[in-house]
Amino acid sequence: MMLLALFIFFAILMISGIAVDFMRFESNRMRVQATADRAVLAAATLRETGGDREELVEDYFDAAGLSEYLVEVQDNSSLNSGDVAVRIRPGIDTLFFRWVGTDELSSPAISRAREEVTNIEISLVIDISGSMRFHDSEGMPRITRLRSAAKGFIDQIFPENHTDTTTVSIIPYAGTVNPGREVFELLGGTAWHDYSSCPDIPRSAFGTTSLPDVGSMPQTPNFMHWPIALGMDWGWCPNEANSILYHSSDPDDLRQFLTDVRMHDGTGTHYGLRWGASLLDPSSRWLTEALADSGTIESMHDNRPAPWDDEDTMKVVVLMTDGKITAQQRPKRAGEGIYGRDGILPDEDEAELMETSHMESWSGNRRERITRRSENATDFESTCDLLKAEGVIIYTIAFETDDDGRAEMQDCASSSNYFDARGRELEGAFNAIANDILLLRLTL
Repeated sequence: MMLLALFIFFAILMISGIAVDFMRFESNRMRVQATADRAVLAAATLRETGGDREELVEDYFDAAGLSEYLVEVQDNSSLNSGDVAVRIRPGIDTLFFRWVGTDELSSPAISRAREEVTNIEISLVIDISGSMRFHDSEGMPRITRLRSAAKGFIDQIFPENHTDTTTVSIIPYAGTVNPGREVFELLGGTAWHDYSSCPDIPRSAFGTTSLPDVGSMPQTPNFMHWPIALGMDWGWCPNEANSILYHSSDPDDLRQFLTDVRMHDGTGTHYGLRWGASLLDPSSRWLTEALADSGTIESMHDNRPAPWDDEDTMKVVVLMTDGKITAQQRPKRAGEGIYGRDGILPDEDEAELMETSHMESWSGNRRERITRRSENATDFESTCDLLKAEGVIIYTIAFETDDDGRAEMQDCASSSNYFDARGRELEGAFNAIANDILLLRLTL
């Protein structure tokens, strides 16, 4: 019985000791695993860059006094993702397990964290037509309301400590769109005046979203159709200061552009959307690369636009207008007097005439209509359909406009992404769009 009692006592002691070793090991394993989990979560955030990630993981283990259990740090991060994996080997020297030949308990493990954001390419197409000088339903000039609302949109899209995975191109349009002298020349344009650089895009170019063949198109003459007014700059084609801003992730530059933008004549919404579509079309990447080479845009964005089917990229159009699409008028004798050949502004007598007369009231040999409003609306609809077919998300805002303008915007928008805004509702519309874009970035 004594021998049996001693055997049972020894067995109980062994089992209890082994349990103690297991408890010690599990406590150690949990401490090491928890440290590894915290370290990779901190290191994988997109606010960390390059070699800092590995150093940050090592700092976590040093602070916890667990460096001996850190085996390897793997940094697989890319531009739009932070991806860090840590191999660990927690273990203890045994007290009781060694009685059965096991001097150490250890178990390899891996902890990994990945923070990823979707690249976002946004074409912000904004109406700078002369009607934007009128006061909205709450007494504020529409252009002032737009500047404030659009800058709020930029603030939300680019929060503090933002990454450079989102780019915004701002396409201001009046009667047409000025791509800027540099792009006009890169696309083969030939200038007969220096005041602005708009090509006259024909209807045949609305069957695609690729960049227009500017070399085959005449330059839009420097003219006004409606009377010029306070706060407006001369021209159906916006001047160079109001040309397109390309692929920017700098919120300061974007806000300053919106602060400075001024009004011009006409409402060529179909042209605005056409250029906005081209800056999302992957075939325009060569232009982005050229602009990066010249320093016009940041070199980090020379890979934009991404392919249509890129799973890591979301393409968005945000379009705002305060009116319906208008017909396209042109002077027949574009080089004479008021039309300002070579960028010469009208003289005092001509300016006074423009302030009191519409071009439509002039003699027939001074003007011609190159496209009707209905034709331009059809071309606008075609561009909307092409963008939707490529998976582009379209948001539209009809601001203080009429039934025709609202119908055009509502038909173009993706799903329920249409906003009918009056007064300060414009700011609410831009806020809602920014929130939706950021939410989609997390769920796509």
